[in-house]
Amino acid sequence: METLWLVVLGTLTAGYFALAGFDYGTGLLLPFRGRTAALHRMTPFFLGNEVWLVAAIGVLFAAFPRLEGELLSGAHSTFTLVLAGLVLFMAAVQLRLWWWLVFTGALAVSVGWGLFLAHLLDAPWPVALVMPVLFAVHGWVFQTRRWTVFPLTALAAALPIPLAFSRIDTTGLMAHADTLGLLAWVAVPIIPLVVLVQWSIVAISSR
Repeated sequence: METLWLVVLGTLTAGYFALAGFDYGTGLLLPFRGRTAALHRMTPFFLGNEVWLVAAIGVLFAAFPRLEGELLSGAHSTFTLVLAGLVLFMAAVQLRLWWWLVFTGALAVSVGWGLFLAHLLDAPWPVALVMPVLFAVHGWVFQTRRWTVFPLTALAAALPIPLAFSRIDTTGLMAHADTLGLLAWVAVPIIPLVVLVQWSIVAISSR
C-alpha cells in the first residue's frame, strides 16, 4: 500500500510539472513572443493544470501527514516564493493584467521550484536554473505547436523534482495502513480519469 501511494504522489507531481510547466514556460517567454496570442493559447488550460498541484498536496497531507515537515525543513522561504508566484501568476492571467505581472509570477514559480530541487538534492543554488530553462523550452514547444516534441519536453519538465523526491526516506512518515487503504478506494479510480481527461484536452487542442 505504501508503494501505491508513493506512485500516486509521484504521478500527480509529475503530471503537474508536465502540464502546468508549459503555462509557466509561456509566461517566461512573454517578453519575446506575441503576448496576446501566447496568453490566448494558454488560458484554456492553466486552471485545469493547477488541479494536479491541488491533488498532489491533498495526497501529501492525507497519505504522508509527517512528510510535510521534512519537506518544509529549511525550505520555508522557497515555498513562500512558489506560493507568491502562483497567486500572482493565476491572478494576472485571469484578470488579464499587465503581461509583466504574468512573467514575474511565472519567473517566481519556476525559480522557486528550481530552488526546491536544489534543496532536495542538497545541491548548490545554480541548480535552481534547471526548472526555468525546462519550463521555457516546454512553453516554446507548446506555443509553436511542435507536438511531436511535446511529450519529450513534458517528460523533461516532469521528472526532476519527483526523482529528487524519491531520495527522501518515507519510513514512519506515512499514514496508518487502514487510512491508506480507505483513501485508495477514492484515489485509484479518479486518478486515471484525471490523466485521461487532461491529456485528451491537450491532444484535442493540437488539431
